[in-house]
Order: sequence, then structure tokens, then C-alpha cells
Amino acid sequence: MTARLRCRPCAPAFVALALSAAGLPLFALNGSAAAQTVRAVRTDRPPTIDGILDEPFWQTIEPVSDFRQRVPVDGAPSSERTELRVAFDDDKLYFAIVAFDSDPTGIRRSILHREGRIDQDDNIRIGLDTYHDRRNAYIFEINPLGTQGDALITDEDMTLADWNWEGVYESEGRITEDGWVVEAAVPFTTIRFADSASPTMGILMERTIRRKNEMVYFPHIGQEFSRALTQVSQYATLTGLEGLRRGRYMEAKPFAIAGRSVAGGTEGSDGNTETLNDLGLDLKYSVTSNLTLDATLNPDFAQVEADNVQINLTRFGLFFPEKREFFLERAGLFDFGDTEATQIFFSRRIGIANDIVGGGRLTGQAGPLSVGALSLFTDDATGTDGRMVAGGLNSVLRLRADPFPRTTVGGILTSLETDDGSNRVVGGDLAIRFAGSSFVRGWVARSSGDGVGTRGGGEATAGTLEADLRNSLLSVGAGFNQVPENFNPALGFVRRRDMRRASGSLAAFPRFEQSRWARQLLTVVHGERITGLDGEPQSTFLLSRNMLTFESGNRAMVFLTRRSETLDAPAHIQGRQIPVGNHVFRGVQLRFNTNDSREFSARGGLGAGEFWNGSGRELSIGGMWKTGPYLTISGDYTRNDINLPVEDGDFATQLFGITILGAVSRSLFANALVQYDDVSNMVQANVRINWIHTPGSDLFVVFDTGYLTGDLLDPRTERWQRRTGVVKVTYLKAF
Repeated sequence: MTARLRCRPCAPAFVALALSAAGLPLFALNGSAAAQTVRAVRTDRPPTIDGILDEPFWQTIEPVSDFRQRVPVDGAPSSERTELRVAFDDDKLYFAIVAFDSDPTGIRRSILHREGRIDQDDNIRIGLDTYHDRRNAYIFEINPLGTQGDALITDEDMTLADWNWEGVYESEGRITEDGWVVEAAVPFTTIRFADSASPTMGILMERTIRRKNEMVYFPHIGQEFSRALTQVSQYATLTGLEGLRRGRYMEAKPFAIAGRSVAGGTEGSDGNTETLNDLGLDLKYSVTSNLTLDATLNPDFAQVEADNVQINLTRFGLFFPEKREFFLERAGLFDFGDTEATQIFFSRRIGIANDIVGGGRLTGQAGPLSVGALSLFTDDATGTDGRMVAGGLNSVLRLRADPFPRTTVGGILTSLETDDGSNRVVGGDLAIRFAGSSFVRGWVARSSGDGVGTRGGGEATAGTLEADLRNSLLSVGAGFNQVPENFNPALGFVRRRDMRRASGSLAAFPRFEQSRWARQLLTVVHGERITGLDGEPQSTFLLSRNMLTFESGNRAMVFLTRRSETLDAPAHIQGRQIPVGNHVFRGVQLRFNTNDSREFSARGGLGAGEFWNGSGRELSIGGMWKTGPYLTISGDYTRNDINLPVEDGDFATQLFGITILGAVSRSLFANALVQYDDVSNMVQANVRINWIHTPGSDLFVVFDTGYLTGDLLDPRTERWQRRTGVVKVTYLKAF
């Protein structure tokens, strides 16, 4: 069958701007979505959450069934019927979903790990805009096994880190001869909502039929929006809630930890063994129905998953994402700046080099404002170089408001106070979202202090302004940002300083809705030019990114790049000195991914090109084997061969990693991450066993090791650099 290109009759975004200038409404909500309603029905007898809809009241509720495709055919009826029912009592919100399927044997179900890659299975996602502010939402994700995932949406945006939030709720899934069924109960103490006798919420439900790579929604949100799940302004309306039990709510989560840690050194050295035994406490208290206070005393993050090893072949620092639970809830509220480039607040600045003694965080709504406040004390510590790292008071205040629909204005204040000095940053930001997924956003921030943190003292101002105009077929974007040399957010992350960057992009993403083999083509051209604040050229970058998605779920990608770097001082790449001068290098990269919902899947790529007046080649290969819901094994290997016209310029780097996921049930599972790289010449292993003994309460057993391989410069150096074994138990008690 001949492929047909589909272009929805959506006006280009610049036309929307023209309409706004003419006085016509620019921020009107999608009437077909926002006008749709779901009514919750009160029940006096709470259902048993078992995936069996045998309670009589479920049958009296008229289901929502008008689910429509977003992919593969935008707006078409779902190929399989879906029914959604909503009920409630004083304490909980209940959902019943019947996902009919004409081929129940084809239902994909392989994930038992909580917060695992549930998107690899058939799944449903429920979005709840609990304040009905049309910008923030909770996401609850469930697969046919009843496995849970959850996330937070802030200002119609979310990142991968937002999926690390863990809410307490019940769910159960069950395969039937007609498809699969999910039953779920979300306590009103897990979510925050408006203080009203009859609160109104926004609601969306997404269903993924994985073997068909089909995604259906209620309400339907078209392709003019780049991501349906995050478009909270387009959610339907949930009505009927009333008489919900309110009042102060508090939960305490004490923990106990015991273990032993042995650090590497030289043979015969003392003081490398540490016995771990400690107690701590986390508290959550509802100051009002809209504001929540989280307090922590002597927190410990021994159970947090290890970071993936990265080999740095650039002249800038690496970014590692936050994984600690305390910092993850409403983390998006604290976002300010450019993600992974210039972030005014980066939570990993707190409690990594110095232990956290205690502190608190206040999040929620105060009238028209979203409020995020955080203050934590850290202790003095000895750094890896033997120097004292001063602890102190780390504080953040973040405010956001929505003066108009899909318009957000906010401010931030960060402060670090130590015996060595102080650092403060104050800033403001603005985001306007319109005409589907088009937006204009900008921020400006000023740092001041006397040298504490990562750079010198003084005052400096940084900022960004960018816009992207998008419809269902095309997008065009432009941006400008500036970061001075002495801009110093001590609680933030800055990848590059002394720069002015101007950038632009053009993208097309046609869909082939009648093709039997092709799904969508994405082609992007992105360019940027970077100078110093003195106007001297530093870098240019031109990228052509092309990706073809097939009906099978496989993907093929081609990347073409051209870079130039002008150095006025030598730079270093893995210890090799790159001389002063202008360096131009071009490259090409081919990559592929097969559908990762299958029993076997693979990924890999080849790249080659010029590299700092030399050459570089990259090979990467990986695969995953799902033996069933109880065991998944995946591995990746990356090799870079570098040839530089400098002394010792011919070298190679290798990185190997294997991940093993094992599960006995949804409450008892484990993961092991083993990594090796020939830069550190270390084999690192992190094994984490998790038993959820009651909802919200865990028992963790963690082993973490690092072993040096190869020749040792000092034969007295121990090969075991670290050996840690930890048992941690937590217990959640609600009052």
C-alpha cells in the first residue's frame, strides 16, 4: 500500500501570534477536550482491590468509552474498546478500567518492579489535575500485572526524573478472556487538592496497546500537541466529588540502618573500615489542605541506585541525575534555568560531599501561588583530596503563579551559608504556552557571594530567552543565552561559562498513517554559535538528526554533525593536551533500536569522523532479554577509538555494563548493575534487594563494591577500593 502523508489542518504557530495581536483569543482551551466530563460516583462500601469488578456499584456506573487514537492514526477510534469508571468514598478515589482485547494472548506483561519500565508493557496511565489549575498533575501508571509507576507534571512539563516520585496507593491487574482489568485506589492523603466542599479536578486516561504500538486517550489530544500526557490544560473535567474527609494529616517514616563499609587504600593502612549503624526519621505534615511540610532528621540514602558510569570525552563537566527520594517529590517545582546546562538549583549539590544533618521542605499551593521552600543543614566533611569541605545551611525558595491560562511567572532565591563564606542567587522566569505546544520562555538570574562554591566571588547575571513555534507537522525555534565567567550558583549546575550562545532549529515530523511499514519521520536541523562575552568566537555546532520509526516499533537514526572549537588556552581530553587554535571536525553516526517490548531487543550504533584535528570512531551495541516477569537481563558495550595529533594521542576507551532485574513478586524484587571501564580500570557492582513489606515501607539490602583491575602504579594499593554491605528498614505510619 502506498504511504500517505498526513498533515492536519492546523495553522502555523506564527498565525496564532498574529491572531493574538489582532485581539483574538490565543489561549482558548481545546473545547472538545476541556468540555468533556467524567463523573465520580460515591460508594458506601469500598471495593476490594483485586482486579475483579464484582462489587455491584461498579455495574451501576456508566463507563467512559470514547477513547481515540493519537498514534498511529490521530483521532481514529481505538481498535480495542476501553472502559473507565470512577468512584470515591470519604478516604479514597477508586478507578476501574476494563481494557478489552481481541487477542488476550498478545497482551505484553513483563514488569514486576515498582517504578520499572512499565511503558515496555501494555499499560494505562491516569492523569489527575487535582487543583484543576490546568498546569500540574499526578500520573499513576499500571500494567496488566498491577505493577505501579507514578510521576508528577509541573507546568505542563516533565522529565525522566519526575518518574522517580513514589506515591502510596493500591492497584491490581488481571488478565481475562476478554482482555485485562485494573482496579486501583488512591488515598486522598497521597494527593493534594483544593480546599473546597466539592472539588473539581482534571482527568486524562492513556492506554497503550503495545503489540500494535497504539496509544489511545480520553479525552483525545491531537498531534498539534507534542506530548499528550503533559498537556494538563486539555484534560477533561472530573466532577461529583463531595464530602471528602479533611483535617491535618501526618505520616512518620523512621528508618534504621546497619552495615559495614571498607574503603580502599594501601596495605597496612588503618581507619578504612567503618561500621554503619544509625537511626533517622522522615516526617510529612499537612500544614493546610494545600501545603505539605516534609522534615528529615539524619537522612541516609544507602538504598539509592548507583549512577551509570560515564566516560568524559569533552572538556566540560558531566551531569548525573538526582535519585534520592527526599528531593524527588515536586522536584519540577524547583526547576529553574536550562536543564543539564545552567540550573540555578541542582539538588545533588546538597548531601553528596557533606552529610545532611536535617532540615525541611514546604511545597504546595498558597492561594494563586505554587510554593517550594527547602532548607537543609549539612555537616563538615573531609574531601577526597584530604581538605575540609565546610558544611552549612542550604536554602531554596521557589514561587510560581499562573496569571493567565498556560502562562507561568515565577522567581527563585538560593542561599548557601558556611563558615567559609556565603553565596546567593536571585532570579525570575516566564513561560507562555500557546497554539498547541508552541512556547516562549525566558529566565534571568544574578549570583553574588564571597567565593564559596565552585567559582570566585563577585556578582554576575546569566539568562536565557527562547521560543518554539509548532504545529502538527513543523516546528521552528530560536534561542539566546548568556553565562558570564564568574556566574556562580553554588547550589546549581553550570556546564559552560563565559559564553553567549545563539541557536536555531527547524524540524519536520510527517506521519505515514496509511503505511504498512513506516510510522513517522523526524528530521531536525539545529545550529548554534557560541562566543565569549568579549565577542571572540569559541564554538559552532551544526546537527542534522533524522529518525524513522517503523510500524514494528523499531527505529533507525542518522546523525550528521559539524563542530568547530576555538581554543585560546590548551584544553585536555582524558589527560591529553589539545593545543591552542581553531579545530573543525565533522562526523556521522548511525544508530538503531528494536522494539523493547519484545522478548529479545537490541540497540547499537556506529560513528566516525574528525576529532580535534585527529579522528574518532565509536561502536556501541546492546541488547535485552526478557525471560518473563521474573527475570530480565540487559547489557551494553561502548568503545571509542581516538587518534589525536599529540603525544600519546592514540588511545581507546571501553565501557561495559550489565543489568539484571529479578522479581519474586510486586513486593519483592532486586536489581544488579555491574560496570567496567578501562579509564578507571575498575569493576563496579551494585546489588539492591527491595522488599515492600507494607505500602510505603521497605526493607533494603544493598551491596556496593569497586575492584581495580590491571597493573597498579603502587603495588601496595589494595584492589578492593570499596566494599559496602547495608541493611535498611523503613516503616510508614500515618496519623
